[in-house]
Amino acid sequence: MVVAKSQLAEADGRIVQARGALRQAVDELAARAEVQRRSPGSVAERDVARIRVQVDTQQGALDAALASREAIVSQMQFQLPAEKASAEAALHEAEVELKKTLVVAGTDGIVQPFALQPGDIVNPMLRPAGILVPERKVDGLMAGFGQIESQVLKVGMIGEVTCIAKPWTIIPMVVTEVQHVIATGQVRPTDTLVDVRQFAKPGTLTVMMEPLYAGQLDDLPQGGNCIANTYTSNHAALQDPDIGALSRLGLHAIDTVGLVHAMLLRIQALLLPIQTLVLGGH
Repeated sequence: MVVAKSQLAEADGRIVQARGALRQAVDELAARAEVQRRSPGSVAERDVARIRVQVDTQQGALDAALASREAIVSQMQFQLPAEKASAEAALHEAEVELKKTLVVAGTDGIVQPFALQPGDIVNPMLRPAGILVPERKVDGLMAGFGQIESQVLKVGMIGEVTCIAKPWTIIPMVVTEVQHVIATGQVRPTDTLVDVRQFAKPGTLTVMMEPLYAGQLDDLPQGGNCIANTYTSNHAALQDPDIGALSRLGLHAIDTVGLVHAMLLRIQALLLPIQTLVLGGH
């Protein structure tokens, strides 16, 4: 565009020059014609014809300069902007192709490499060279409960966990999600024939739990192993004056079982470090 502007200025100069030469030739022709009119024969016809040719030549030079200027103006208004838009589109396409060569994880973390030997085959789909461990604190736990508890596990239930990495600690939890799908009972279409009896072992019900109070799992390493309990709340049902004696007795029995489970969880939390460090080694 800068070069085109310089060319436009040059074309304007040539136009001024051509107009001056044309004006000079026209004036010369007019002067010769006036002398010829006043004194016929004093000016040769050849000189008058030469001046006329010079006027036509200068008019052609002026027309050429004007056409050259119009071409430069058209180039600045249409051709150069189109070339710029094409270059910007090519640049955008190249930037998109460049971004495709960079794979960015969706979260911050550390890539933990696997133990590789020279000659091992590394494939991002079948056998990656490492795994990304996200740099974030544990904000929830995934627990597996028996299928018999699927009718009583509800979102909002209160629970407790004790973890090996947090000895002698009981952490109150709340159920945030219950997955009503048994993973081990599902069959994925493959080219392998699977006998149904291979699924005879009952699977567990996946439940997501979060700490009742924020920050209680911050120092728990990701992938830690814990023991979880959940408890039903029968307080509202026991306060009902229309409840029968048998139902009241059953609800008290359920609460008693929950109390026993809470005591067992605390005993496990007390004995787990001793079993691991003293009896089981470390």
